[in-house]
Amino acid sequence: MKIIHSDNLHIRTFLLACLLTYAINNMAQNPDSQLTFTLRNASLKEFVKLIENSTGYSFVYGEEVKIRKKISLNVQKDSLYNVLDKVFSHENITYQFSGRYILLKKKKESQTESRKFTISGYVTDAISSETLIGTNILESNLKQGTSTNPYGYYSITLPEGQTSIRFSYLGYTTELRTFFLQQDTLLNIRMKDANLLKEVVIVSDKAESGNLATQMGAIEIPITQIKKTPSILGEADVMKAIQMMPGVQAGVDGSAGLYIRGGGPDQNLILLDGVPIYNVDHMFGFFSVFTPEAVKKVTLFKSSFPARFGGRLSSVVDVRTNDGDMEKYHGTFSIGLLTSKVNLEGPIVKGKTSFNISARRSYLDLIAKPFMPDDEKYSYYFYDINAKINHKFSDRSRLFLSVYNGKDHFSANFDDTTDFKDGNNMNWGNTIVSARWNYIFNNRLFSNTTVAFNNYNMDINTYTHNQYPNNQNILLINRYSANYSSGISDWNYQIDFDYNPTPTHHIKFGTGYLYHRFRPEVMTSKITDQENETIQRDTVYNSISNSQIEGHEISAYAEDNFQICSRLRINYGLHLSLFHVQKQNYFSLQPRLSARYQLNKSVAFKAAYTQMSQYVHLLSSTPISMPTDLWVPVTQNIKPMRSNQYSLGGYYTGIQGWEFSVEGYYKDMRNVLEYKDGISFLGSSSGWENKVEMGKGRSTGIEFMVQKTAGKTTGWLAYTLSKSDRKFAKGGINNGERFPYKYDRRHNMNLTINHQFSERIDIGASWVFYTGGTTTIPEEKTSVIYPGNSSHNSAFGDYFPKGLPNIGEASYIENRNNYRLPSSHRLNIGINFNKKTKHGIRTWNISLYNVYNEMNPTFVYRSKNNAQHAIIKKYTILPLIPSFTYTYKF
Repeated sequence: MKIIHSDNLHIRTFLLACLLTYAINNMAQNPDSQLTFTLRNASLKEFVKLIENSTGYSFVYGEEVKIRKKISLNVQKDSLYNVLDKVFSHENITYQFSGRYILLKKKKESQTESRKFTISGYVTDAISSETLIGTNILESNLKQGTSTNPYGYYSITLPEGQTSIRFSYLGYTTELRTFFLQQDTLLNIRMKDANLLKEVVIVSDKAESGNLATQMGAIEIPITQIKKTPSILGEADVMKAIQMMPGVQAGVDGSAGLYIRGGGPDQNLILLDGVPIYNVDHMFGFFSVFTPEAVKKVTLFKSSFPARFGGRLSSVVDVRTNDGDMEKYHGTFSIGLLTSKVNLEGPIVKGKTSFNISARRSYLDLIAKPFMPDDEKYSYYFYDINAKINHKFSDRSRLFLSVYNGKDHFSANFDDTTDFKDGNNMNWGNTIVSARWNYIFNNRLFSNTTVAFNNYNMDINTYTHNQYPNNQNILLINRYSANYSSGISDWNYQIDFDYNPTPTHHIKFGTGYLYHRFRPEVMTSKITDQENETIQRDTVYNSISNSQIEGHEISAYAEDNFQICSRLRINYGLHLSLFHVQKQNYFSLQPRLSARYQLNKSVAFKAAYTQMSQYVHLLSSTPISMPTDLWVPVTQNIKPMRSNQYSLGGYYTGIQGWEFSVEGYYKDMRNVLEYKDGISFLGSSSGWENKVEMGKGRSTGIEFMVQKTAGKTTGWLAYTLSKSDRKFAKGGINNGERFPYKYDRRHNMNLTINHQFSERIDIGASWVFYTGGTTTIPEEKTSVIYPGNSSHNSAFGDYFPKGLPNIGEASYIENRNNYRLPSSHRLNIGINFNKKTKHGIRTWNISLYNVYNEMNPTFVYRSKNNAQHAIIKKYTILPLIPSFTYTYKF
């Protein structure tokens, strides 16, 4: 009995244990059972082990199943379904229950397209609310990013799930935002000043500029660098800083002109807040119109142009001005040897409306006036005024109103006696008025609409007053006055869109209309003869060359910055333009393509192809910028200039704080203009089409750049080896043989160094070297007699009797640009002494231009020595020039 009883007991115990185990297993493997646990930065293996121990399920998966991000969860009484959804919804993983097993698989391509949402907003300065252009935005998990556009707006579309976004901008503390993305999100970021030594970074990692950008030959030049670059009379200048970049030449020594990759100054599209500006020079080209205190960002494109830019062959200089502080008032006052400047900004309505105004004026006329003799008065000055109002209607709508006005004035007045007076007055300058409206249609589509008026005008007034008594003691009075003016004005309508459908596509498209009104020259004169009080003659003459030409330009573009894979990104686009003038239509279809291949973290390669067309020309015969240079359009006889540029480059960033780059290019140009042999232009557009010839040009070069971007000592060394020439039809200029372009310089080197000794003292130095350009100098000159009906100029001018033979001078020139100028080199140094005061920062700048007084040629001319042999002489106008500037920032 006992044995039987014992066996029955064991059997019953065994059966009870089986039933209990089955019940427990079934309870634990219920997906709806409630779980409670905490995980921090767990791997997939650690997460699987915890779930298996808690539920009794077993996971089955292969090596291809991986998670992008460590798992962090705080679960309080939640179901297994919800836990798995939270972990795998934003991963490339799918799960499936099969009995007591959970199967994990890598999603197929069709399954990876999970729900996506868009994060968008503005990035601004935390104190001033000034928008920050080109801020880097990077999603840490997916390694996908974007940057803010010229108005500080960004948009990025990401998969649903845990998101970590990093915002970085030079000189500011990096901002990190981590959250679970489950809906479209407006995220405005206010970045704080890092209060650290601001490094000088010449090429930055932005969407359109820098070594890692898709665009090639795009360089962003920080405003801090512009202000630290030593220049003439301590006058910081945007154009002088651009001249220090590889592939850029200055033209005449000390001038602010830009000659980029074999092109002339009229082949540069220079934009002020998106509006073309035609005359960018003060003081005959030695200073530019841009006041650094008004400027926020400067970007140079010289290789692969984005499709939204058109109308020039050689470069685009995109200058953006400050919007104004929306929170508090502050400003800068500066006084130097040449100019004084003031900048003020602040809120009109705090947090809603702001203003920014900058003004600059030279005062050579005021200083020199007391030293002028009473009978001779000379005067010269220039000024600039920039003003902007920025109004924020909402996070979706903003309005910008901008005004720029700048002028140069020169006068020379003579008053020998009360009987004779004469004088000249010359004024030239720009006026630009623009309104821009930013509107966000949705979080992926941003628009900017611009309406602008731009006017450049040059005006010369000449007068004489002569009075004397005749034999009958009658007072004879003769008055003569003349006015000569020229200019160009535009009405500009433009709408641009930024569309960001996915992080791999950044699409821009838009259209615009430009109405041009060219006034090459308008000449009027008036002669008055008077006897005592009686006017005998009062006649007004109008020149037969007075004219006005209207042009209509319509453009449209589309471009896409597309990431094909993690290593390869391309920017492709198309620019279309139509120019209508004198009943003639010119149509242009301009493809643009650039690509960047990232070999590894440190090495990148780029290639680009760009086609451009240009519908305007600048008529000039002088080596420096003159107000008498005239803008003229293409005509029925003069076709648009066109170019094709091919570029290839390599970039290395493997050494921390250093960047290395090399770029090579080839550019061919068609329909470029040169004056015919023996003809030059000097302030008259009459018959200009008959004075020029259209031909071909080509330019090749290789550009090297080494730069140190971090630390107390920063700077760069840029070297360019290049060649540029022109060729015209046989029998025309230079008899159809190739000849060097006037700014064909084989070697060009720029070295710039900045060092920060402390917060109180910093120093900047720049050294430039370039081989000479070319010029045309007659080998021989002789006196000749021309027939009376000859069109050659007489040596005696208009006083020689008409219809009789003219005595003139002929020059023998075998080749165009037959003389190469000597090489030039120059060292500039500037030192800043900074001191914090109770209300701001005081800075003294001491600068030396051309430290070792090198007598570089401004121009050369043909002369004769005592033996009457021809010799070549050079003329220098910029020796050693010391200067000082006092600046107070409050």
